[in-house]
Amino acid sequence: MRPLATAPHPRPFRARCAIAALALALGVGPARAFDWQVDVTPVGELFPALQLSQSPRTRTEGFGDGDGLVSVRVYGDDLPRRLRLRIDTPGLRRPAVLEANVDPGAHRVDLHPRLDWDTTWLRALDRTRAQALRVSLEAGGVTWTRRTDVRVHALDDAPYYVREGRDRVDLGWAFAGYVDPHDAVVDEILADARASDAAFDRGSDLQRVGAVWAALERRGLRYDAGDPALSRGPVVWSQRVRLPAAVWRDRRANCIDSSVLIAAVLERLGMRALIVLVPGHAFVGYRSGDRAEYFETTLLGAALGGRAGAATHFAAARVAGRAHWRRVAARLDGRHGPDYALIDIGTARAYGIIPLGAGERASRHPSEAAPAPAGSSRQRGLP
Repeated sequence: MRPLATAPHPRPFRARCAIAALALALGVGPARAFDWQVDVTPVGELFPALQLSQSPRTRTEGFGDGDGLVSVRVYGDDLPRRLRLRIDTPGLRRPAVLEANVDPGAHRVDLHPRLDWDTTWLRALDRTRAQALRVSLEAGGVTWTRRTDVRVHALDDAPYYVREGRDRVDLGWAFAGYVDPHDAVVDEILADARASDAAFDRGSDLQRVGAVWAALERRGLRYDAGDPALSRGPVVWSQRVRLPAAVWRDRRANCIDSSVLIAAVLERLGMRALIVLVPGHAFVGYRSGDRAEYFETTLLGAALGGRAGAATHFAAARVAGRAHWRRVAARLDGRHGPDYALIDIGTARAYGIIPLGAGERASRHPSEAAPAPAGSSRQRGLP
């Protein structure tokens, strides 16, 4: 997994052009005047889920512990020794502020602020929202301000592949951010499984997964065949992943919703959860040693004839999952994106991918919640 690459887009300014023209007229070599630029990647798109699923970074170059999806590049032959950056936009709990002491002789500084998203505001956002990113840079006692137009995506909008110029970036690991082993819904599922099976915690991994499956069916969870795709390129591929509370409330889940939810339960149980992405579909599994099991979640609550129960559905899901894996395994080599990916949740955690709800549970008092975004269902008074 590699971080999403930034593609700088410097903008010409009259002052810079005038300085360059004067230098040429005087017969001196061109000098790089002080200037700065704002980069948002993918170009002009902000995916809070992509940012909230990454731990703060320790950088060897540049300043800040942000993820680099929003960055400011300062450059020139005579940089100020002290910089102060401030970024604000609707949906942040507070403006992002970053200060940097520039080394003498430096000709370029990269600033990577970490945006402090208000998850209450994001949960109320039910569509992509166009808004302004207000960026101020203070240097040498002077403050410059710029506006960058961006599109902020809803929390359930998961980007999984980006193609920018020659760059190809597989972001399938972002789905691990939706796998939250400590979500309240996981508690309910495990409570039901344990209440129905006194030997649950002593059973084999396969027996415990079967008990979890049965708990989902007792809840009335059914497969929803709706297409979750939100964007299919040419720059960004993304799809909707409904959060566990919505899945649990509505008792319906498409393939990625149910795969993410089951993977969260498996991770809570200490199992090595896996999610497999194939064209237009996803299924879930786990690895134990050198052995893996896979399950086709489209069979949750399926009508298999007669009065088939959860055990029958689970057995059929296991057979179908194993068959599906055999058909696609050869293409899960990292070279067939954006259509194929194997997401090992444990590996994603080792890379610093955290559950979206992790920071939310450790954050603020409810009274600090920001107003709902304009046009959201919460502001319109809908459920």
